[in-house]
Amino acid sequence: MSKKQRRRNGPPRGAVVLYRQRPESRWICQWLPPRGAAAYFSMGSDAAFKARHPVGYGFLVALGIFALLLPMLIYDIAILNGGDPDPGGWLLAGLAGSFLIGVGLFNFVAIIIRQYLGHLVSLLSFLAGGVLVALSLRSL
Repeated sequence: MSKKQRRRNGPPRGAVVLYRQRPESRWICQWLPPRGAAAYFSMGSDAAFKARHPVGYGFLVALGIFALLLPMLIYDIAILNGGDPDPGGWLLAGLAGSFLIGVGLFNFVAIIIRQYLGHLVSLLSFLAGGVLVALSLRSL
């Protein structure tokens, strides 16, 4: 098979190609969550990774918690340095938005154990979180 034929019949541009034990390749669309992604939320979903890498798994859990809570910490510091915040709905909207940004960051950490939920989940969480934080900061 020539290179032109492979390009024409292969995966679309930008797709991730995984090579397994066989010589043919398959491509995976990374925009949407994979089939069976609901199983990622069960307790035993990362048991295989935990069994192979017990120390790395602890580091990964710590990194995931840090990625999830870092935007909330930055938002809290920005609010406290901005003066006397008026407690209300906008403050809660900002906290919810910073948590959504943390969900997007946590999705990137999940790539390590192959539990990535797709580009669309990351993009939507960053956009929705960013809008909520921007509205919150503007109104305070």
